[in-house]
Amino acid sequence: MRVGAIDIGTNSVHLVIADVSPDGDVSVIEKQRHQVELGEGGLVNGLTDDAIDRGLEALRTFKTACDSLGVEAVHCAATSAVREAENGVAFCRKVKAETGIHVRVISGLDEARLIYLGARPHLDFSRGRVLLVDLGGGSTEFIVCDAETAYVRASLPIGHLRASTIHDGDRVSAEDVARIREWSREALEPLRARIHPTDVARMVGTSGTFRTLARMATLSRGELPTESDDGLVLHREELEALIERLPSLSQDKLCELPGMDSKRKHTLPAGAVVISEILRFAQVDHLVTSAYALRDGLIVDWIQRHRPELEQSRLEADPRRRSVLSVMERYGVDASHAQVTAKTALAIFDATAELHRLRIDDRRLLEFAALLHDVGHHIAGEDHHKHGAYLLRHTRMSGFTAPELDVMAMIVHHHRGKVPKKRDLARFGEESAHRIRVLAGMIAIADGFDRGHDDNTRSLQATLEDRTLHLRATTLGPAHLERWAVLQRKTALEKALAIKVVVEVEQGPAVLSSS
Repeated sequence: MRVGAIDIGTNSVHLVIADVSPDGDVSVIEKQRHQVELGEGGLVNGLTDDAIDRGLEALRTFKTACDSLGVEAVHCAATSAVREAENGVAFCRKVKAETGIHVRVISGLDEARLIYLGARPHLDFSRGRVLLVDLGGGSTEFIVCDAETAYVRASLPIGHLRASTIHDGDRVSAEDVARIREWSREALEPLRARIHPTDVARMVGTSGTFRTLARMATLSRGELPTESDDGLVLHREELEALIERLPSLSQDKLCELPGMDSKRKHTLPAGAVVISEILRFAQVDHLVTSAYALRDGLIVDWIQRHRPELEQSRLEADPRRRSVLSVMERYGVDASHAQVTAKTALAIFDATAELHRLRIDDRRLLEFAALLHDVGHHIAGEDHHKHGAYLLRHTRMSGFTAPELDVMAMIVHHHRGKVPKKRDLARFGEESAHRIRVLAGMIAIADGFDRGHDDNTRSLQATLEDRTLHLRATTLGPAHLERWAVLQRKTALEKALAIKVVVEVEQGPAVLSSS
């Protein structure tokens, strides 16, 4: 399966697209990053209009990439900036409306959990526990961990965007450095009761600020960094040497240093001082960088949540069918009854093709709706048609568009044979309204032929003659229940196609016939 993960951070938004095998192996095929600076202007007064526009534009680009590369599921998380903004919820709703991407706003502790999931497979625990640190724009996550457990997960409001508000102007003065150091030390104080230097053997930094500083240090030593900046070493003395130079470096001069990312010229100086204080706190003389973080953790988290769906992908290539089978399993649908109903509905579809003139895609939609027509029993048997429609509208199903899910939900809502009222279909165009009337009518009849959920109807022959649909069924045992149910439900299809439905049920030597 192809999965996309989006990390909406305070400074940047990241996309990673990966192919996930049925065994859970991950192969990354695409990565994108946009520096949108959602935290522009601080995190107190909410997201600015310009920041929101930049964020939406980046996410529209990500959506286009996901669509063009055939992504089946998107897992999106927003962190500090959206979490703290008073208009964060409004931003998420706007993203959903304009891109269809559902944004999950996560807590600092959940952020730390996901960072650990993403980085863990790539960390070296041979020397002991690792202090994993992710310095973001608005918050920093600290995780003390080994290969099996995250012993400490903490999130503090220390970020390079926050720290950069402590100084003004084109360069960071010595006084600014002192103020940022003091601010950082105070912010780190709550960790002292939870993390002791003797608890960890090494420190790993996962964010872009760590990697940029380590890349600059690597080049200054005359060494070549890795392409991904993974596994680079940053010594504390090298970091302090850079910090000492900051008062003499304008932002333009800073950008001239080898390895510097010009997009970070506003925040890197403050971020460097914050990292210096984290190294001092942890009492380590160097750190190692990791290119794996939250977005990679989102992929791992998705895998853990969708193991059954991955298992289904071994046998089923179609993402929509996988979604349907997954929903059936999740909500305990009677699979035998669902399959019998779908088979019968498809026979009726094929027999009446010259009248309804629906497409192959509609035939697939009929099959899926028939498989899910009883999903509402998960909530309650009474009004299960309404509950089923609700579940389909509020369950994420890979491969389906939102309009397809809405149509399928409406078909499920009317699968019991009640003719849809005009007001029920008012929001749909005429083509979709016709599709709903016809397909719901077919499922109503098909459901009736297995009214007892015992597969009593062994065969069904459907033929169309002069606008009369003849349904001839053969049953194993007494068929009074099936016959009664079909007669009660055939009106919806008769009205939808302007036909007459004649039902003949054969059980043993006798034939029960009715029109």
